[in-house]
Amino acid sequence: MKGELVVDVDDLIGHPETSRQFDGTRRVALRLGDVVVDGPIDVSGVLSGTIDGVHAVFRAGADASLTCVRCLTSWVDRIEVEGTQHFAKEPDEDGYAIVDRAVDMAGPATDELALALPSAPLCSPECKGLCPTCGSDLNRDPCDGHGDDSDSPFAALKDLLDP
Repeated sequence: MKGELVVDVDDLIGHPETSRQFDGTRRVALRLGDVVVDGPIDVSGVLSGTIDGVHAVFRAGADASLTCVRCLTSWVDRIEVEGTQHFAKEPDEDGYAIVDRAVDMAGPATDELALALPSAPLCSPECKGLCPTCGSDLNRDPCDGHGDDSDSPFAALKDLLDP
């Protein structure tokens, strides 16, 4: 069922000895600060029958647009996650259930992907960030310091927080 994440599981329910592979794609839109996933999420895995429903083991991946919190460099990176989900006829605490003899893998896959998004992405662990005075990227253009700022109208505020 390529391209579709709603999978018919009628033949798996109550048959623990049966399983089936699935894969599909669905468009998602997620945002966590400056981390954005807006495009297809690819999901593949195995659905196995259980006495009361279906157990899914899956992998999901999507491209994310990230912005470094230190130097504001932007890039695109692939986020890959693994997950499991049990589906029964009654909804679980997340609301996932077998509906019309089918399961929708988009919800669990999107949930796992959202949990894997970095809240404070860094372009590298050694990122030096931006100069607080001139704003130059210290990774590419080291700043040699700045002259006397006593002529600045903000110079009086410099000592405001000193005890």
